[in-house]
Amino acid sequence: MNIKIAWRNIWRNRKRTFITISSVFLAVILAIFMRSFQEGSYATMIENSVGQFTGYVQVHQKDYWDDKTLDNGIEINDTLLQTIKSIKHVTDYSLRIESFSLASYKKNTKGAIVMGIEPIKENKMLNIKSKLIKGEYFTEKDSGIIIGSKLAEYLNIGINDTLVLMGQGHWGQSAIGAFNIKGIVKMPSPTLDRQVIFMPLELSQRYFSFENGATSIIVQFADNSLTETITNELNAKLDTSIYKAMTWQKMSPVIAQQIQSDKSSGIMMIGILYMIIAFGIFGTVLMMTEERKKEFAIMIAIGTQKSKLIIISIYEALFINLIGVFTGIILAFPLVYYFLINPIRMTGKIAESMESIGYEPIMPTLIDINIFLHQTYIILIITGIAALYPLFSIWRMKLIKSLRR
Repeated sequence: MNIKIAWRNIWRNRKRTFITISSVFLAVILAIFMRSFQEGSYATMIENSVGQFTGYVQVHQKDYWDDKTLDNGIEINDTLLQTIKSIKHVTDYSLRIESFSLASYKKNTKGAIVMGIEPIKENKMLNIKSKLIKGEYFTEKDSGIIIGSKLAEYLNIGINDTLVLMGQGHWGQSAIGAFNIKGIVKMPSPTLDRQVIFMPLELSQRYFSFENGATSIIVQFADNSLTETITNELNAKLDTSIYKAMTWQKMSPVIAQQIQSDKSSGIMMIGILYMIIAFGIFGTVLMMTEERKKEFAIMIAIGTQKSKLIIISIYEALFINLIGVFTGIILAFPLVYYFLINPIRMTGKIAESMESIGYEPIMPTLIDINIFLHQTYIILIITGIAALYPLFSIWRMKLIKSLRR
């Protein structure tokens, strides 16, 4: 009976109910939208700088990260690869050779990162094929290379032209070669796009005179939250006198610190938003309570117990809050999805600033069930606290004074 009365009560004054529900669902939309933008920006930063380059976990020769030379590379063997594959949640691995070379075409010369990759495996991770703007992707036995679009623009080189590379190979040998440009790729990270040259692994091993060698092994797994766990398990199983597994946070500490710093300011901003939301919701509840004080007084005067009136008010608050929250989630999802597919693209000096530190100048949202759940819980807590006011008001009500209103 109390539930039925509460449900009828909230629709007795539809305007008041819609105002209260609107304050809740707008709060939910604002909180979800702002948080999804923050998390989307962090995810893009990590993907541009980590997912598109270092990977989330790498295995190296133990001294490689302190002295990134081919001499500190890894001699690949089946035992090492089987150990990596035996770790739970690891889906695959890919071998890489990374080193610097001087890239030259006619009178144009620029330093570049030469990245020898396994074409099929790396395409699953970096999705290089979809980023091609000219030419075609290579195969494992190919003798052609793929270069970044900004590097191609700087060198003024195109498809089927020949690029000369000069560098240092394994154990100090000279690395010199002329390679046909098979494709031009536009990488999300502007820094990488200005420097990268992709080469099939076998071709790069011959170029660097490092047969059956690699500088790093990229460990692939589906859930990025397991980064730390998988790294610890690898170091527990590998011979740490020879090998070392590292997380992206250790390989890219500057990016990790930037994200942590930005998250701190983001938490402050979302905290200010919650304060605004709390005052807005409380103001609505206060207005609703003051408007109904005479109604409550009449019900008490005709014999309704205060405890029963409080229970009915709790049900009313529960109905209004749940309707507002679920309406907010339903309306927030398509909004968040739209900006995931069509991210806000920065222009002008902001874009230049982001590109200068290697980030794609976009602000996408992120669809994550935890964002929706966490914001929902927080808004429910805020509305629940605000709903205490009418209960306190009923309990402390002076009957005669309220009837004279």
